[in-house]
Amino acid sequence: MSERTEALFHLEGDGLVFARGAFPVWVERGLPDYSLTLHSAGMSYWAALGRHLGFSALAEFPAPPEGPFGHVGDDVRSDAVWLDRHTHRAVLLAEFERYEGEQDGPKLQAKVDSLLLAHHRSGQTARFLVLAYWTKGLVDLPRHEELRHRFRAGITTRAMEQVPGGAAGEVLFFQFILREAPDGNWRLWQIRARGTA
Repeated sequence: MSERTEALFHLEGDGLVFARGAFPVWVERGLPDYSLTLHSAGMSYWAALGRHLGFSALAEFPAPPEGPFGHVGDDVRSDAVWLDRHTHRAVLLAEFERYEGEQDGPKLQAKVDSLLLAHHRSGQTARFLVLAYWTKGLVDLPRHEELRHRFRAGITTRAMEQVPGGAAGEVLFFQFILREAPDGNWRLWQIRARGTA
């Protein structure tokens, strides 16, 4: 990833530079917490950011049924994927999920499992594996190290299939902090990198 990309990740936390320009309705007015509206906004954010940075980026992207884990697990699709424009290989895989506290830990574990399966099916080419979660205000944070360990150690699927951990790629966590607007919509207020050493 270029210095420009790394700098943008850091900039976004304080000023929402990219989000303000690309998603003013989410930052300024807010979106309703209805059905999958906020999930859709998050997937759109990651895909739009990837395109902005020069990647071929897509949302709701099915993992190819390739490699030794091509048919292991359920239907595997990444909320967003960034593909290199020349090699067409995955550079970043991202998942986006609601998190309201410890009771949502299993949802985040399922997202890590999806990242791991998509990473294997993509030939472990992704340099970045992103688990982003959105919260209404500040909440107790998930156990990032346990989630990272799950990715590295591997999983057992519901069908009792063993999937080894991902050896390549950097696992990153981002918290999208939303604040309630006067009309009850939810504004994107901050994006914070979490779970870093």
